[in-house]
Amino acid sequence: EDKRPIMASGEQGPSPGSITAIQVLASYAPAELVLRHAADRHPAPPSAPEREDFEGAVGFVDVSGFTALSERLQKDFGNKGSEKLNQYINSYLTRLIDGVSHHGGDVIKFAGDALQVVWRERGGRTGTRGVGESGGGSGGGSNGGG
Repeated sequence: EDKRPIMASGEQGPSPGSITAIQVLASYAPAELVLRHAADRHPAPPSAPEREDFEGAVGFVDVSGFTALSERLQKDFGNKGSEKLNQYINSYLTRLIDGVSHHGGDVIKFAGDALQVVWRERGGRTGTRGVGESGGGSGGGSNGGG
């Protein structure tokens, strides 16, 4: 019997015990970061904090009516209501995430029934650098107030 997990895409996941460090990173980090490190000759997670400046848009997507649905399923199905809610939300979020990904977005955070998503401007990247490195600019971090 094949014990590999089924991924959200429907594909077979890696065999148990064969998960690499980059695969672990992929389960916690935005796709942009994972793809950048996976493309290295010897893929590995970052060894130090990084900061990336880019133009883009951020969206917060919340499932409308989640609380009402939860209460209704609990009332109608008792303890089985939470199982049904889990099935519904997993199905819905899978479709939502697939749509976000299809349109170039990247889910950067989950919060219950909500997602935080970023769409990066692909042509206007300003650069990646380690945290604490200078970004050029005009100096001392002052906002002009004195």
